[in-house]
Amino acid sequence: MTPTLLQILPAFNAGGVERVTFETVTGLTPTFGQHHIASSGGRYVHQLPSSVIHHTISLDTKNPFIIMANAKRLLKIIQQNNINLIHARSRAPAWSAFIAARLAKIPFITTYHGTYNAKTIGKHTYNSVMVRGDHVIAISRFIETHINKHYSQHAEKVTFIPEGIDTTIHDPETLTPNRINKARALLPLPQPTIDRPYIILLPGRLTRWKGQTVLLKALRTLTIPNWHAIILGDAQGRDAYKDELIQLAQDLPVTFITNANDMPAMYALADVVLSCSTDPEAFGRVTAEALAMGRPVIGTAHGGTIELTANGIYGTLVPPNDHHALSLAITHQYNTPPEARTHQGMRARRHIQDHYSLTEMIRLTQTIYEKALANNNNE
Repeated sequence: MTPTLLQILPAFNAGGVERVTFETVTGLTPTFGQHHIASSGGRYVHQLPSSVIHHTISLDTKNPFIIMANAKRLLKIIQQNNINLIHARSRAPAWSAFIAARLAKIPFITTYHGTYNAKTIGKHTYNSVMVRGDHVIAISRFIETHINKHYSQHAEKVTFIPEGIDTTIHDPETLTPNRINKARALLPLPQPTIDRPYIILLPGRLTRWKGQTVLLKALRTLTIPNWHAIILGDAQGRDAYKDELIQLAQDLPVTFITNANDMPAMYALADVVLSCSTDPEAFGRVTAEALAMGRPVIGTAHGGTIELTANGIYGTLVPPNDHHALSLAITHQYNTPPEARTHQGMRARRHIQDHYSLTEMIRLTQTIYEKALANNNNE
């Protein structure tokens, strides 16, 4: 019997969780099962194949009463569509999904996409829904270690499946001059032949832990000539923080961009790509994508960034929240000969292709689904 699967997430807008959900569903669709997604909606909904059914529910809330109401809504979706398995990727909607899955007696899978800081017993309990799955997917060794440290009693349910990057999309060989020119048009830059500045790119939503303030402090001490920085990310309602960043960037050659439709072209436009996170990245999609594009990367030395760069072999690592070290690393990268940068970029791309394949991630995820479905049928 063809399985019918339901993916659960808060919203379906830009972000690493949303992207990996979209890529998993669209990657599985031609060969494995009927697919449904439940979220509060977003731009990815309009990009889904017609064979994938989206259910719009207000899952982007922590209100306990709405969480319980959403459990009933999900149960109805499960019953009406003969859902065989439910896969949750975020805590609040995971509670709704967990309750619905147990009532429907179908497998419940979770993917642990973050460290979910737990400073109180209540927060620890709230986070624990992410290890209540019949199978728990850890997207990096860092996350696997984190789960085993805080929820050791669930260690036998954890499977490490590294998040995958589509290296056919993130491939410098597929870029055309027209795509790069369109990306360039978003910036107040001169034509390529006229005194082109050294471009520093920091992608990531505008939230304090992504380290935009660290970069702006580093830029104040930067001594290299003729540079331009791009801070690319949506404030997602954090308007006060965005205003703070704009104030910090006064008199600096910095451009803020809310979003870009062609991220590979933006990476190609950059001379160096940064990940300045002050807290550990669970995986580090920006780092992985930039390395796949063969771009020089400077990242902070914690979390998934260490794994992606193989402890600094394929990128430069600096201490978290250290703007002096970041400034020195940018200067060092600026002074690296072009031939060395090209060679390093080719090695970095092969590293991502070999260890962070989207195809392999989808294959291993399907294996988890098949195992969970088989176990449920045997009970």
